[in-house]
Amino acid sequence: MTNLEVARILERIAAILQLMGENPFKVRAYSNAAQSIYNLEHDLYDLYNQKRLKEIPGVGKTVQAQIEEILQTGASAYFEDLSSRIPPTVLEMLSIPGLGPKTVVRLYRELGLDNLAALKDAARAGKLRSLAGLGPKTEARILKGIELLQRSAGKHSIGIALPLAEKVRQCLRSGMPEAEVEIVGSLRRGKRLVSDVDILVGCPDLKKVERALASIAGLDIVERDRDRIAGYLPQQIPVEIILVEPAEFFYHLFTSTGSKAHRSRIMEAMTVSPESIRNEDQIYRQQGMSFIPPELREDRGEIEAARQNRLPLLIKGDDIKGDLHIHSNWSDGSENLIDLLAAARARDYEYLAITDHSSSLPITGGLNRERLMTQAQIIANLNRQGGPRLLQGIECDILKDGRLDLSDADLERLDVVIASVHSFFRLDREAQTERLLRAIENPHVDIIGHLTGRLLRKRPGYELDLERILKAVKTHRKVLEINSHPHRLDIDEGIARQAVGMGIKLAVNSDAHSLREMDLLRYGILTARRGWVEAGDVINTWKLTDIMAYFNS
Repeated sequence: MTNLEVARILERIAAILQLMGENPFKVRAYSNAAQSIYNLEHDLYDLYNQKRLKEIPGVGKTVQAQIEEILQTGASAYFEDLSSRIPPTVLEMLSIPGLGPKTVVRLYRELGLDNLAALKDAARAGKLRSLAGLGPKTEARILKGIELLQRSAGKHSIGIALPLAEKVRQCLRSGMPEAEVEIVGSLRRGKRLVSDVDILVGCPDLKKVERALASIAGLDIVERDRDRIAGYLPQQIPVEIILVEPAEFFYHLFTSTGSKAHRSRIMEAMTVSPESIRNEDQIYRQQGMSFIPPELREDRGEIEAARQNRLPLLIKGDDIKGDLHIHSNWSDGSENLIDLLAAARARDYEYLAITDHSSSLPITGGLNRERLMTQAQIIANLNRQGGPRLLQGIECDILKDGRLDLSDADLERLDVVIASVHSFFRLDREAQTERLLRAIENPHVDIIGHLTGRLLRKRPGYELDLERILKAVKTHRKVLEINSHPHRLDIDEGIARQAVGMGIKLAVNSDAHSLREMDLLRYGILTARRGWVEAGDVINTWKLTDIMAYFNS
């Protein structure tokens, strides 16, 4: 279970209790805990293992017990009991991104709206504004949230689906070492949200494949035939195991990777027979093209570029020389500086930027000027011991009016300044744009963190004039972050490609709050690759001297 999934359960418990007219203090306990966990950027499992759940603001003994049950079992018996007492269509309304449980309660109680269709019709007709405090902007936000919900229905985060797919692949490879096995479909292309997990196996022996699958915990097989096994992985993620003849494996590797538009165009001119293909490169070479990496196979100009031998040399994980966005236990991270330094050394990094939060967001336990100076002394002492270079930085809040949460004098002392929005997401387009522009114009800001503020399947990005923002970023030589957390992946591939096309530099950062989260960097790399990004476009593939020269230019 991810933080967002746990928070959703707690939020829904609060909403159901409110719908049932329960004690408001009880409602508030679950609601406050849910909000704390939404804003908690390090992993609940880490806090659970460290016996630190009680440190989360708003988490008392009763709520803590619910969190522990969810983490241990993947479910809450209390939530399931409450859910049985409320129409399921009302519960569906609680899933709308950007629509809080208090508003759902009002819509249900005061307007009798108990399903998505009725809510959508009422919002379109302007009927929601009959409730005090709800106006045209609320109606527009609800309609946008419904659209986002419907668009992502049945979708699963790559951060959940890919590790599960890799476990299946490893199990099959271990059980059948002689067979080719590969993840295919949208996961192989690195899409941030996927409908299912597809695994291709170069073995037509159904019984043999079933025996190899037998050891996978949580796999529920519901369908099988001569060349296919289908079922569900944990969290009800559909999985399909595709069985093919070994001689035709690479043909099917190409056809089952997609996308449909890319595959169709290539297959129109394909003249080689399936059993003669020994690798995917052969398919493209036969048509006078460069090999097209899976992440680019979306029919977005990659075929034309391959024919002209001008495909980008995409960034790889091995190109990364360091991470420029890491949180320690000086704010809301769970690790100390020594352990983070050891983790950087184990990854063969040349540098690691400690960028704890500034103090305006109380839940993060951020750093004020005095604590920042104390941390600087400790980092300096650690750097005298050699090894990867620790950079002292900050993830500084961009306040409502665009000012930063620390003075220019404090920011000037730091190696890396990331400016990010963590509040006031509902400002209008002009105000939000001006807010960001003011931060971009600050000479001490180096990187703009998670630019659009979106949380996938939870919160849409705030309104922005992207063209103005990108022009300002280019003018002021700022760096845009690809935040690698799979619930963010912000900026996305489209903005990344647009930015690189303008000559803007990127940083692919983990935004890690624990040692385990440092490995999330791979999702940012996939996003960068889908955005046609080369290593030279990403500053944390550079030597540290080059990064600092860029920041100071």
